[in-house]
Amino acid sequence: MNSKRTQMGYSLSQIKKETGQIREYNRKLKLEIASLKSPERLENKAGKEFGLRYPLPQQIVFLP
Repeated sequence: MNSKRTQMGYSLSQIKKETGQIREYNRKLKLEIASLKSPERLENKAGKEFGLRYPLPQQIVFLP
């Protein structure tokens, strides 16, 4: 009975440790997503990788 309790305590400790590690990994992933979605990064990437730029005033057409 006592060894079973010890084993369960060890298992619980391991699960708590893994939960903490998963939460930290999740936090890091959320930060990475936020940085990848930032408007500045996307604008920079659009210009450098795809050659996109803002249109000149004469290139803008307004539709009625």
